[in-house]
Amino acid sequence: MDQRERELARREEALAKREKELAEKEKQLGFFSQAVRDKKESWYDHIHVSVKTMDRIIWVVSILLAIVVILIILEATGVFKL
Repeated sequence: MDQRERELARREEALAKREKELAEKEKQLGFFSQAVRDKKESWYDHIHVSVKTMDRIIWVVSILLAIVVILIILEATGVFKL
């Protein structure tokens, strides 16, 4: 059990270190992330749907855009023909 407890303590320390690094990154991106959050909230004000539904819509549109970009790249390289 002693070795297991040391492993657990080591993992907890590593997790605490990662959380601290993440908090520092968030502080560095503070203004930008706040601006993105404000923009998202302004979108929510114009559309009368729940936040969860709006997030799903954004994800679906993003995935569709990624698929279109991939298809364009494949067609440009000659791998896929439409």
